[in-house]
Amino acid sequence: MSDIGQLAERFNDDRVGRALDRLFKADRAALLTDIVLTAIKEFELDTSRVHNDSTTVTLTGQYDGYKDTKAAKPKYGHNNKDHRPDLKQLLFSLSVAGDGAVPLYFKVWDGNVTDDRTHVKNWMALRGLLGKADFTYVADSKLCTRENMEFIASEGGFFITILPQTRGEDKRFKDWIQEHQPQWHEVIRRPDPKRKCAPQQVYWTFESPFLTNEGFRIIWIKSSQKEQRDSQSRTDAIDRTSQNLMDLSKRVFKNKDRIEEVIQKTLKDRGVAGYFQYQIECFFEESYRQDRKGRPGPETKYTRRECKRYRFTWSHNISAIRYAARCDGIFPLATNRLKDTAKEILQIYKFQPRLERRHSQLKSVYSVAPVFLKNPQRIEALLFLYFLALLIDGLVEREVRTEMLKNNLKSISIYPESRACQRPTADKIYDLFRDVRLQQVTNAGKTQKIPDKLSDIQALVLNLLKIKTHRFFETQA
Repeated sequence: MSDIGQLAERFNDDRVGRALDRLFKADRAALLTDIVLTAIKEFELDTSRVHNDSTTVTLTGQYDGYKDTKAAKPKYGHNNKDHRPDLKQLLFSLSVAGDGAVPLYFKVWDGNVTDDRTHVKNWMALRGLLGKADFTYVADSKLCTRENMEFIASEGGFFITILPQTRGEDKRFKDWIQEHQPQWHEVIRRPDPKRKCAPQQVYWTFESPFLTNEGFRIIWIKSSQKEQRDSQSRTDAIDRTSQNLMDLSKRVFKNKDRIEEVIQKTLKDRGVAGYFQYQIECFFEESYRQDRKGRPGPETKYTRRECKRYRFTWSHNISAIRYAARCDGIFPLATNRLKDTAKEILQIYKFQPRLERRHSQLKSVYSVAPVFLKNPQRIEALLFLYFLALLIDGLVEREVRTEMLKNNLKSISIYPESRACQRPTADKIYDLFRDVRLQQVTNAGKTQKIPDKLSDIQALVLNLLKIKTHRFFETQA
């Protein structure tokens, strides 16, 4: 039996579990630092920009007996990604370089920790890892708190984040544009990458006349695609709500609180409370009842009764709809980078979806969730291995795409049926070599290794990865 065969026999759940225990107890921080710094040096990664985002990792189990562990604790939290609020979770925070979205750092947090509480510690860890503070830290709206932004700025760092709608600066600008006309500057115009027949995607920028409450720069972005989407979604919601209100207005209610409850729920469910006005009307409904029981006759007397009833009338709030229409397609970015143009700030922020694809790889390609391990220490050690897998994926993708650019290759045919792929992902590259074999033939005590013949596209990908064919098969032995 070959060495690989002997190792495979020893591979079982208990051995893997013990290995994860030892990995958790090891100095994983030093190991991560050594691996990442080696990758930065060998592949000459540009670390002037770091993008951060987090996702939830759903678990299966109670996890009640591990309260004193040093590992991140499974907790119930805001599980809006897996839509399983009935299960506990961990928060997986990932930071990638702006160069190829190559992972640089990760941390596992308790399941009930919110993103805004993670950024300062993440930034400090990245500063220690990279040995500098003047990199640009990019994250979503949870970064936009006074504590986070002022800390990064005071330490000599830079940040770019999106200003949430809950901040007063957002309403202040939207109020301002109701009576003023911003001078939008077109900065990007490109074809829709997903739909060939769709209109071009256009982005405009406007330097806000107002700063954040902390004194940082605000750049407003207007997107033609978002403008169309905002308008259409609002119109659809208003139309559906109008039909619901029209049906409800035909009903008569006995209780005023009940009619108020029904109307508010209808408006809240559609998110259109500000776009409608309504008025509840009270009226009396007459009814007559016999004074005595029995069959009515000519002498039967009746008592007149009046019952209070309610109905409502409604109308569109035209001024609120017009207010919202003037705000279609716009969103604000907050930053302390003063020398960059608005276009450069937008281009940096638009790299953020590349990081979100790393989370997608974690959950779809590697199927990280749900996790069935019972020990939180083993789970955290396992997530360390997932991080290493994502790091390798990032380096493979970056290497292939960089070499394609150098060799003027717009695409390579790695999809099924030899269809072209412009931006190869790691899982598709691995699939290309799924059926490649290295056969060993033993005859008269002599072993001969016979590798499969590689196809042209397989040889091309190995060449892009700067891997010699004989070296590839040596790793298979």
